[in-house]
Amino acid sequence: MRHRFVVRAALVLVALLSAGPGQAYNGGPLRNVTDLTPTCAGCHSSVGKEQLRVEPDAFAASMLVENRHYKVIEEGAGPYKDMSPADRQKLLADVKLMDQNASAALSAPPTLKPGQEAQITATVRGGHGVVGVWLMESDLRLQGRPVSADGWFIVGAPKVWGADGKEQTKWVDSRGPGLKKNLNAVLIFDQQADLAAKKFPEGKVTWTVQAPHAPGTYTLTVAFHYGTEKASSVGTVTTVAGAILPRGGPGGPSGHIIFSKPVTVTVR
Repeated sequence: MRHRFVVRAALVLVALLSAGPGQAYNGGPLRNVTDLTPTCAGCHSSVGKEQLRVEPDAFAASMLVENRHYKVIEEGAGPYKDMSPADRQKLLADVKLMDQNASAALSAPPTLKPGQEAQITATVRGGHGVVGVWLMESDLRLQGRPVSADGWFIVGAPKVWGADGKEQTKWVDSRGPGLKKNLNAVLIFDQQADLAAKKFPEGKVTWTVQAPHAPGTYTLTVAFHYGTEKASSVGTVTTVAGAILPRGGPGGPSGHIIFSKPVTVTVR
């Protein structure tokens, strides 16, 4: 009897983990206007092993883009089974092109005094539509935390610029009335990739922060979340309700994650 209960509970949990985030994150986690880490993007694919270096080998391999996304397209499995071989080949080439041209970098002062105010700036390139940028204290996908967990204090709302060079406030403005807007996470909207022309959108986010009060050496990085399939001419499907989804589905692995190279700040 107890065995049946455990199995049933496990199935419910799997269903919740599979359905909820996938539906919510097509087009970005628009309702999660709060501090974020990549743990909320369970369906995304990891670009690079380093962000999974503390995970068991088999699990880490299952999260890598080569196995989680490329291989499924190549084999015509799951949501790609009805595509022609030529279309799957094109989609795979387009997705890889998106990855080859995606990047994230972070700049911060190398030394600060305890509590000193400074600016930290992330520059990102790539993605299509909505992209996400999270400021974190570690580049571990499943264990990294917002910078505030390591003593940093974010002063005010982060400043965001999209590919057109104009400042965006849409993300922070969608936070509830009366709530503070000093978030570690932001979305950048209206990013457009042109695969034929090999043009990829850029964006920038600047956080004003106060350094931790405890002297020491601190690490900072950004996690960059971006979609890959919607930029391809064969990478979308339209639902009966008119919603445009990535070919792999709203809970598919077409969302990818990369981290910037961590920077070190000495507080003394």
